[in-house]
Amino acid sequence: MRIERLRLTDFRNYHELDLTLPAGLVVFAGHNAQGKSNLLEAVTLISTSRSFRTTSEREAVRWSAPGRFARVEATIARHEGLLQIEVILTDSEAEGTTQGRPAGATPTAPHLPPAPTLRVGKRIRVNGVPRRAMDLLGQAPVVVFAPTDLDLVIGSPTERRRFLDLTLCQVDTAYCRKLSQYQKVLTQRSALLKRIREGADTPQALGYWDDLLVRLAAPIMLARANFIERAELAAARVYATLTPAEADQSDDQEAAPESLESNELRLVYRPSYDGSLEGDEHSVAEGMRARLQSLRTRELAQGVNVLGPHRDDLAFLADGVDLAVYGSRGQQRTVALALKLAELEYIETEVGDQPILLLDDVLSELDAQHRADLLLAVSGLDQVLLTTTDTASLPTEALTYAHVYRVRGGQVTADSLHK
Repeated sequence: MRIERLRLTDFRNYHELDLTLPAGLVVFAGHNAQGKSNLLEAVTLISTSRSFRTTSEREAVRWSAPGRFARVEATIARHEGLLQIEVILTDSEAEGTTQGRPAGATPTAPHLPPAPTLRVGKRIRVNGVPRRAMDLLGQAPVVVFAPTDLDLVIGSPTERRRFLDLTLCQVDTAYCRKLSQYQKVLTQRSALLKRIREGADTPQALGYWDDLLVRLAAPIMLARANFIERAELAAARVYATLTPAEADQSDDQEAAPESLESNELRLVYRPSYDGSLEGDEHSVAEGMRARLQSLRTRELAQGVNVLGPHRDDLAFLADGVDLAVYGSRGQQRTVALALKLAELEYIETEVGDQPILLLDDVLSELDAQHRADLLLAVSGLDQVLLTTTDTASLPTEALTYAHVYRVRGGQVTADSLHK
């Protein structure tokens, strides 16, 4: 799968852009603040209806735009044929109203940060037909790797849960719906727990919400466990390829065990539910229900939901050693790279089309060897869109087949020296 044509109207610093893109490695080069990352942001917008850079989509509307709206359009080549996607963002605050959010504008992609309250209207069309944001997921999947993703290993559990949810929502809309429903149940159940703690309600009222919580939590956890099991094989393979025989430990925060020199990677799912996930949804739900009963006193005392997918985590081990704690900075970055490439492979297997890979200024965070290894690993992909401030950071071999575009002040021109 690849983007054949990308058109922007008053999006970020682009007044008008009509760009035809080739297959393979596409490099957008230029100084900072010229609009390179804006191009990748536009691609994520037509893929997920959300930006990967900000929770305030008003920022995506060019400040001086007439009518205060932005349009992103894309023609995407898939195995099944061409797909036309259009997303229009309207700054409704500038229009003097916060009413009448257009159809499809309700936030329904729970794996991404929530949108601000009724400030941006959003209209989505797929092949000319109005669609909801939920309907857009999986139509043109992407895998994004930005500098912030390099901290996926050592960052908060929230970041790892977001990674899991974004991946699974792009291949399974049922998962996304259950996740959205689950988050609503959490909100209601949390409010009830607080009322009970304050004496405004009784514990008997929890039965109904317990039932909803476990029935939604079970399929979410099972889907996550299945994905991690499958992704581990691909991630381990990529990690072994990208990791040198002797890891560089010079930047460790703590002394690492000798066994960390191994390049065998394991992904370990750490759900908050400590029961078995071997059964079907019903058996897992019943196990969770029993566990909730045993945690009742703790929940009532704290007034919060202490069990469920919202407290899950993912760990990365090499020979049983936690890389988040003992891994070198280089190893942690390599794990993040391996995880993203495993995500790409998983999505391709599930949807039948290879996602578009977006690499936003990640080369500057890697040493020369890891830059070469990464570009070699992605050299055979359908389409890779990469941003960089300096083409000199690309290995010489990559420049022989890359399509390079220069970005300056919202203008994009093909580099005659590189294809």
